[in-house]
Amino acid sequence: MRVKVRFTGLIRHHLGDKERDFELPEGSRLGDLLKAVGREYASRMPAQMWDAEEERFHPLVVAMRKGEPSSGEDTPLRDGDEVFLLSRMAGG
Repeated sequence: MRVKVRFTGLIRHHLGDKERDFELPEGSRLGDLLKAVGREYASRMPAQMWDAEEERFHPLVVAMRKGEPSSGEDTPLRDGDEVFLLSRMAGG
């Protein structure tokens, strides 16, 4: 299945991409997608955003499926889904 990820804010700044499509096996969940994103872009993200050893994003990085207020890592994905990846981290 194909899922589009749209990057926003600090994540977009670090990754240098606005969006990207990911091919995932049928039955994949949001957590599978997040690992795929992290592995693909690990070299561009600071350690405060992606923990390469644990293969997980910092809790302040949030993924939301289009049309849903929030999405957990166990959220099943469907072909054609759009997922927004955003960071609640901010400088000042």
